[in-house]
Amino acid sequence: MDRYYAGIDIGGQSLKGIVLDRTGKLRIEAVRKTPAREGRDAVLSSIADLVIELSSLGPLSSVGVGSPGGVDRAAVVVGMAANIAGWAGTALGKALAEMAGAPCVLRNDANMAAYAEWSARAATSSALLFIGLGTGIGGGFVEDGRILGGCNDRAVEIGHFIVEPGGRSCACGVAGCAEAYASGPSIGRIAVDLALGRDAGLGSLEPEGIDRSFKGSVLAARARAGARLNAFEVYAAYTEGDLLARFVDAVAQAALARAAAAGLALLAPDTIVLGGGVIEGAPHLCSSIQALIPKLVYRDAWKDCRVEKARFLHKAGLYGAALYGAALVESREEVTSLAARALEQSSAALRR
Repeated sequence: MDRYYAGIDIGGQSLKGIVLDRTGKLRIEAVRKTPAREGRDAVLSSIADLVIELSSLGPLSSVGVGSPGGVDRAAVVVGMAANIAGWAGTALGKALAEMAGAPCVLRNDANMAAYAEWSARAATSSALLFIGLGTGIGGGFVEDGRILGGCNDRAVEIGHFIVEPGGRSCACGVAGCAEAYASGPSIGRIAVDLALGRDAGLGSLEPEGIDRSFKGSVLAARARAGARLNAFEVYAAYTEGDLLARFVDAVAQAALARAAAAGLALLAPDTIVLGGGVIEGAPHLCSSIQALIPKLVYRDAWKDCRVEKARFLHKAGLYGAALYGAALVESREEVTSLAARALEQSSAALRR
């Protein structure tokens, strides 16, 4: 009998789903727009429609779901998440189990991404710290197959570690978070602030040895002409040696290294994985962070730790959801084998 393992990633902009079969082959990949402003019922209706498509090959064996924000042990969303009106208090796990007619598990989305990356390295990593760089900065930690969730699955919010006290304002309401310096939107905003000569709130994160006039910078010229920059554009310019892009990259490196050092001191991972959309345009951040952390944390914390790029790329959360769901009905050995087979077969899908 065929077995189908579904993974769903819930975001404020889109609802994404995949189905893996027992060989690790990606059988279905689907997406829906999130009707976030229409409220909880509209979002649940869209999720139900997504589940119908994911079930089109046959009954699902399991469903794993990643959701932003807090998730309690009863699989209820707690607190605000993803700008979805009325999302707090949604008994999402129960609703999805009823929709799919299959065992269902709900976790924070960054924790799901961490699980995917650990599953792909189970033979070589016993303690993995995941740092996801996208619209925000999320984090997750897996030790021997167990996700460290903490209270309401909020553990390892590494993007909200303060790297520059009193620095740039963060969306969380605190100043100086790593997310305010190294998330995708923040990288673009810092580039614009610097180009326009505004105070970028860098403080001790300001790099040395780069001329603040950014002479010859095409990126700076675009910002001065009114362009709103993003991380993709900054790192495209970085590959061309643009001075402003190099400056902003140095800021992001310093912020991420401080956050990673805190993770090393607290969790003692043997592997740090950088994932998300930003890292795909800036793969050098892995080696850069590896080089910076020895200056920021005691030797025993970093000497046995390697920094790597996510193997599941920006889809780590989706694959992690499918794999973590599969763990409800399969052994640990089967799940890690499934992860290896999925990686081997899905390189083209991961690049999309």
